[in-house]
Amino acid sequence: MNILQVSAPKSGSFWLNTILKKSLEQAGEEISYYIKTRPEYATLKQEKLSFKNQARTDMLDIDDNGVAFRVSSLLKEPVPNMQDYSQEASLAWTHSTWCQKTAEVFAFFDRKACIVRDPRDTALSAAKFAFTPYMQKHYPSPYNSIEEFFSAEYERLLEQWVWFYGNYLLHSGELDLHFVFYENLLKSFPKEYESLLKYLNLDLSEEEKKNIASEVSFSSMKEENPRHLHKGKSRKWVDGLSIDQIERAAIKAGPLMRIIGYPISPGEGDKLPAMPLDIPKKELEEILSKIDWKGLY
Repeated sequence: MNILQVSAPKSGSFWLNTILKKSLEQAGEEISYYIKTRPEYATLKQEKLSFKNQARTDMLDIDDNGVAFRVSSLLKEPVPNMQDYSQEASLAWTHSTWCQKTAEVFAFFDRKACIVRDPRDTALSAAKFAFTPYMQKHYPSPYNSIEEFFSAEYERLLEQWVWFYGNYLLHSGELDLHFVFYENLLKSFPKEYESLLKYLNLDLSEEEKKNIASEVSFSSMKEENPRHLHKGKSRKWVDGLSIDQIERAAIKAGPLMRIIGYPISPGEGDKLPAMPLDIPKKELEEILSKIDWKGLY
């Protein structure tokens, strides 16, 4: 079995990757890596990147012009043959938004799992991450502080979130896409994990599930990857955003947040998100039609 994980940056990507990896290992599924077949890997694996074994991660960039594999900012080349790639990369990862080549590329993978996080928390996390040593070295920011970054990029990040997840929700049926929620992993891990295992068709014992839950707890992962992980909390936006910023999120991302089940205001409480049973395609198409997506990337 090969898996493609899908996520917007700073939405719990590394967490999902760790869960998938440990689940496959526990189930006795062999994990192979395309990047290891490349001659550059011997040098790249010596680099100190954002998280442990990042150079070993099979990262895909997908757009209308083609598909590329990359390692951080150090290497990016076109995938020579997707069939060969998908056979070597049993656990690939993409941050790419939906495009005309998405369905074609996704078809090479048996399972596709997409992690979602509240857009306000994602934006706050992205602003902080932009000023980590790793990001300053590999993707330097033009801004002078976290606050300046957030002020300038907040609305763009909200619209990127809507475009990214709105499109993947709209096309989820044809892509056979399973959604995992960051907040649900925090608040109700066994239930969210069980749903993921069912989609992956992996059968683990209760003891094995408990062991993995312990191994992928935020404290355990942060100990091994302090450069990439911080606090691992939800609802940071309640205290981290001003009333005006919360209202801007309601305007920019509120319609899609409502569909998914995220609270729009602090007064709605700590309710957990869920994908709708029936995809409101017309509503999604209307939401997406209002976004000038080319200006977002």
